[in-house]
Amino acid sequence: MRIILRSVFLSLAALVFCAGSAEARHLKLYTYDLADVGTGILTYTYDLVSGPKEGNETGNPMLHEVELEYALTKHWMQSLYVDYDYTASTDDFSSVNEVTALKTEFNITFFEKGENFVDFRLNTELAKAVNNKIDAYGNTDKADTIEFRFIFEKNFENFSIVLGPILMKDIAGPGEIGGWTYGYANAILVDINDRVVFGLEFHGSMDEWNDLGHSKIQSHTIVPNINIAITKDVNWSIGAGFPLTEATDDFTFRTAIAYSWEKFW
Repeated sequence: MRIILRSVFLSLAALVFCAGSAEARHLKLYTYDLADVGTGILTYTYDLVSGPKEGNETGNPMLHEVELEYALTKHWMQSLYVDYDYTASTDDFSSVNEVTALKTEFNITFFEKGENFVDFRLNTELAKAVNNKIDAYGNTDKADTIEFRFIFEKNFENFSIVLGPILMKDIAGPGEIGGWTYGYANAILVDINDRVVFGLEFHGSMDEWNDLGHSKIQSHTIVPNINIAITKDVNWSIGAGFPLTEATDDFTFRTAIAYSWEKFW
C-alpha cells in the first residue's frame, strides 16, 4: 500500500510541474464509499443552467452525462462516461447538439472505512474533447483535461462532512496550455431516514493560482440536494444550485438517476 501511495504522490508531483483554464462541468459530489466488488452502476446526470456567466451568456445550456462504473476491487472502481451538450441557437449563437467529451475515471480508496480519523479517496479523471471542441456554453477549442479530486469524509452518527478539493489542467488541445485550475466540492450530508439523505453542497471553481484572490471572477455555488433510494438498486437525486458570486451561473437544476447490478461482470 505504501508503494501505491508513493507512486500516486510522485505522479501527481510530476504533473504539477508540467506546463488554459479548465473547470468541472457538472455540480457533482463524490463521497468516500465505493460499490461492492463486481457491482456495476449506470448513472445519468442532467444539469439545466439558467443565466450562464461564461462563454455564450444567453440560452439555457443543458449538460447530459451517462456514466458506467465497475468495482474491480474493494479499493478500485473504474468509470467510463460520455458528455453530451445541448444549447438552442439564438440571434448571435449557433446551436450545440453533440457529444463533447469521452472520459475515464480511476476511483481509489486506500484504507478501510473508519480505520482512520478521516476516510480518504482519490479520483483521477482523464477527459478527451471530441467533435469541433465546443461546449454548451459556446466555449470553443476545448482541450483534453486531467482532474484530481481529493475526497476527505468524516462520518458521525447521523451526518457526514465531505471535503473535496479539486485540481484540473488542460493537457492537450488547439489552444494555449496554461496552469492548474483549483476548485472544490464540499458537503454536509444528513440522514433523514434509511432511504433519504439531505445534502447541503458547496461547489466552486477558483481559476488559476494567481487568480485565487480575485473572488469576483470565481464561481461559487450552494446546492441543497435530496438523494432518495427508490429501491435497493435505484437511486435518484435532485437539487438546485444558487450563486454566491457574480461570476456564477444564475441557477442550475440538477438531477441524476443511478441503477446498479450486484454482479455486473
